[in-house]
Amino acid sequence: MQGTTRRTDRAFRAPRRRRLLDSLSARNPRSARTWAAVALVVTILTNVVTGAAGSGGVPVPELCAAAALTALSVVLLRRRVDRVGPLIVLAPLAGVLAIVWLDLVTRDASVTGQVFFIVPVVWAAAQLRVGGAALVTAATIAGEGVVVWTLLEPQRAVTDFAYLTVLLLLVSGVLNRSGAVQERLVEQLRQQASIDPLTGLWTRRVLDRATARAVERRAGEASLVIIDLDRFKTINDTYGHLGGDAALTHVASLLTGRCREGDLVARMGGDELAVLMLDCPRETAACRSQQFVDVVRATPLRLPDGTLVPLSISAGLASLSPTATRAEDLYASADAALYVAKRTGRDRLSAA
Repeated sequence: MQGTTRRTDRAFRAPRRRRLLDSLSARNPRSARTWAAVALVVTILTNVVTGAAGSGGVPVPELCAAAALTALSVVLLRRRVDRVGPLIVLAPLAGVLAIVWLDLVTRDASVTGQVFFIVPVVWAAAQLRVGGAALVTAATIAGEGVVVWTLLEPQRAVTDFAYLTVLLLLVSGVLNRSGAVQERLVEQLRQQASIDPLTGLWTRRVLDRATARAVERRAGEASLVIIDLDRFKTINDTYGHLGGDAALTHVASLLTGRCREGDLVARMGGDELAVLMLDCPRETAACRSQQFVDVVRATPLRLPDGTLVPLSISAGLASLSPTATRAEDLYASADAALYVAKRTGRDRLSAA
């Protein structure tokens, strides 16, 4: 019983951890990684130049900070984009620590010493999701507090801390809000490009990518069946375009209802649909494709006025083979099989 309880607790904690990690991650890891390295390098160069100008040489603290931030920049740029994840939030936090350390070592709480606190906040608000931006902003405000309360008189420390805190919060809030809106709009555009608005199936773009991956990786036994709705022009001419749309939606629903979770059902365009079946032996794929043909024949479309419209499909099936080295090869084989089915009387399956 205790073991079951512990497993349940872990099951509940896992989604929470994933949500937390997602909130700390970058909206665009590639862009975040690049701009993090740029921000660190700019901070390094500025500190080295100002330190050299002020003392006639590069002080040891600036050299230490430059070495540490340079190493972090190299690590970020060499790390694979898909493995950056929430670790990207360490870059601005390291920047905050470096700024605090340099200000304390050089006892510089002037405007030139404090202005660098804006850099990690601007970067985090522009690149990270809300959790990461909030964490970096809070760490920056805390670092600013350490500097001013350590180096300045209380009255001036209160004034500087209040002004910079308000500025950092405003910058973080405005930039993060703008980034969140942009991310939401991009996601909406991505969905519109991936989902066919009429049938709710995946688009040709998604099917092309999935088929190309299956062919390149030789992903087990994969098969592609291309499906054409028989006499679709006659349906449009008889029942209007709304009737044609209803027929496509009806067939799409029948196909989706008989597919596994890992199958990809897509609309290729017009009245042409496709199903990509991964990890499916050729014999099984042929049996399932025949079931698609049978269920469409056995399930006529019922129009709003009660009219029953008999439907049928022609299907062409092709499976991965040693000669299929590109997605185009699999498409060509399935398409050739489809035309055989149509030439030999429609309402049937033909396998390449």
